[in-house]
Amino acid sequence: MCSISFLPQPEGFFLAMNRDEQLSRAAALPPRTETCGRQRAIFPREPSGGTWIGVNENGLAAALVNWYARTHGAGRRSRGEIIPLVLGAADLGEADCLMRTIPTSAFNPFRLLLFSAHEKRAAMWSCADGVLERTAVSWTRAHWFSSGYDEASASEVRGHTCLQAAAEADAGSTDWVRRLHRSHTPARGPFSLCMHREDACTVSYTEIHAAHGSAGCRYSAGSPCCRAESVSAELVTARP
Repeated sequence: MCSISFLPQPEGFFLAMNRDEQLSRAAALPPRTETCGRQRAIFPREPSGGTWIGVNENGLAAALVNWYARTHGAGRRSRGEIIPLVLGAADLGEADCLMRTIPTSAFNPFRLLLFSAHEKRAAMWSCADGVLERTAVSWTRAHWFSSGYDEASASEVRGHTCLQAAAEADAGSTDWVRRLHRSHTPARGPFSLCMHREDACTVSYTEIHAAHGSAGCRYSAGSPCCRAESVSAELVTARP
């Protein structure tokens, strides 16, 4: 249950993600620098060490959503392991090689989005029923959604909310994205981007930015509509 927004920028990109989870789930830890393979990376973490979003020193970012529209079984391994693996790559080509090494049958269905600032390219890896597929993603403003409540309806309603918001004067700005991810349009509930149900809600909001010379992560625990205090971490990137 999540919403992702991607904004290409002249020297890189801006990525925003609402993470929706059960209220009973353990709270995540704020972002810090980690070592992933041969790369330094920044990401918020599950207490167990996995993550749902992150960026490395080469300006490669990854964001993962559960794919509820596909059949879920008894996945033996946490999908949170996947992003620390791919953030060990310097570019999309290396990330593709790493993705082909994962034991697909060990994970429940997911979609993994990858964005490379210096290449200005993006891709999505989808995994379901043990089958891993890669598709190219256009380097244009875009949004992705997931929901364990009703994925088809959530995608339709949130997509319409984003389409309406695209007509606003500051569409495509970082302030616009932040406002969108706080949105309760059309009503505060399971289909708004800032999601609220009795048993679940948007539990955090994360921003990733990457450009020539820097990459960083800004994380706020709690629902975006509550304007919680944020924690930020920055990297000097390895690429000019």
